[in-house]
Amino acid sequence: MGKRILVTRPYKQSANLCNLIEGQGWQAIKFPVIEIRSKALSAKECFFLQHIEQYQYVFFISVNAVNFAYEILNQDFEYLKHVKCIAVGLATYSKLVQFGITNILLPDAGFNSEGILAIPDLQDLDGQSCLIIRGVGGRKLLANTLRARGALVDYMEVYTREPVSYPRESVNLAFADGNLDVVVIYSVEALHNLVQLAVEGNKKNNLLLIPLLVISRRVYAAAKDIGFTKVVIANEATDAAMINALNNGENCGGSN
Repeated sequence: MGKRILVTRPYKQSANLCNLIEGQGWQAIKFPVIEIRSKALSAKECFFLQHIEQYQYVFFISVNAVNFAYEILNQDFEYLKHVKCIAVGLATYSKLVQFGITNILLPDAGFNSEGILAIPDLQDLDGQSCLIIRGVGGRKLLANTLRARGALVDYMEVYTREPVSYPRESVNLAFADGNLDVVVIYSVEALHNLVQLAVEGNKKNNLLLIPLLVISRRVYAAAKDIGFTKVVIANEATDAAMINALNNGENCGGSN
C-alpha cells in the first residue's frame, strides 16, 4: 500500500485533493478538523454590501470568501466588475474568474497578507476605500497596513470556522502508531484543532511524530512551536502543489 495521508480540510474542499492523492496510488483519509458555516451579516455589513461598487478595492481572503459572498449577492457579481478585486491565492483567483470576474490583482509570490501588501498598486492608498471579505476573525496585518497607507478599510465577514469533534475511538484509530505517513494542514487554526483532538485522545505524542505538509511559513512556524519534528511547506496552496510536495518532500517550498 502507498502513502496514507490524513486530509484535514472540510469535505467539499478536499474532494479534488483526495481524488488526486488516490490517483497516485495512495490512500486519502478524510478527517476534517474545521467546519465552514455561513454567517448572517450585521446591519453594518449589509450596508457595505449594498454599496460594494463604491469601493476601490475588494479583497477576497479565501475561496470560501468568494463562495459565500457569491451566494449573499444572489449569485451576481456584476457590481464587482467595476472595482479592483484582490485574490489571496491562485485558488481564490480561479474561483473569481469562474464567477465572471477578470479585474483581479494577485500577489507575485507569497499568497498571504504579506504577499498582497507587496502588490505595487497597494503602496499608496491615500483616501482609497477597501473592503476585506473573509471569515470571522483572522489576522489584522492586512487591514492595519492598508490603513497605515491611507486607506479606509471595512470588513465583511461571511462565514465562520467551527472545530469538529470526534469520538475518542476515532482519534485513537487515526493517530495509532504507524497508521499515517503524512498529515495535510492548511491553517494555524486547523493545526490547533487537530492537536486538541490528539490531546483529548491522549495521542499528542503520536501526532507530533507524523510528518506535516503545510501551505505557509506561518503554519510551519506554529507547527514547530508545538513540537512537530518533520514539517514540509508546499510552494502554493493549490491541489497540484500539494501533490508535488507529497512526491518531492524537502524539494518543495522548504522544510525543517
